Amino acid sequence: MKSGQILILVLLIVVVALAVGLSVASRNIVNLRTSTQTKESQRAFGAAEGGIEDVLSRLNSLSGDAAVLSSGGKDVDVTVGDFLAKVNVKGSKVYESKVELGEVGQIDLKTFSGTRVEIHWAKGSTENSGDGPASLEIGEIFGAVSPYAMSRWYFEGQAGRPNETLNLSGAGTFPCSSPPSDGYTKCIQVGMAGDPIALRVKPFWASTTVKVFSVTAGIDLPVQTYDINSSATSTVGVTRAVQVKRTALPMMPAVFDYALFSEGSIVK
Repeated sequence: MKSGQILILVLLIVVVALAVGLSVASRNIVNLRTSTQTKESQRAFGAAEGGIEDVLSRLNSLSGDAAVLSSGGKDVDVTVGDFLAKVNVKGSKVYESKVELGEVGQIDLKTFSGTRVEIHWAKGSTENSGDGPASLEIGEIFGAVSPYAMSRWYFEGQAGRPNETLNLSGAGTFPCSSPPSDGYTKCIQVGMAGDPIALRVKPFWASTTVKVFSVTAGIDLPVQTYDINSSATSTVGVTRAVQVKRTALPMMPAVFDYALFSEGSIVK
């Protein structure tokens, strides 16, 4: 009888020991798998970022590829270490971006031969609350050689007021042919002066999303923005992606609008 009890006790001890051992082993396996996935996730994310950096470094050469402006964009494979980053680059000839207070949206006009562009702002109800939609200062830089000139227009965007124009100068502004049907509530057209270089849009009172496009039939703006999406997958199946929106022109600070630089001295 005693030997049977001892056997049962030994079996119970063995079962408990096995349970504890299996639990510890299982936890160690889970921790190891989690650690491996975290490490591979970081490596995949780094590879995706590396793909973005590689494409940005040669964006000028890629910009001339017609596939970049196609509906699906251009796919580029970039080797980053032992990872393969799959990058998609898609260009747009319409400028559309959120412009924060104190910042400026800059639209490239250097090769634009059209006569007018249309500007939409104050998108949806979220940008039409409180004191109303943003007011805009729009500046067009133009001229064949330096020193260059700049025309400015100011548009009030307060709720209940029309798109009132102050200090009108330059090639002139025109009402939009029809109200915006793309979710924006404010709209104006700007005529181009001779030899346009760039258009700059600065919001006041509130940040706002700005959309700028050509309204001259058959003539588009130059490429304005690039959407770059990069993804990389690790050997354990972890995929990480990075998305970047890049403007074709570098954003000059707002102070540039009040001090144009020439080859000689500063013209204020």
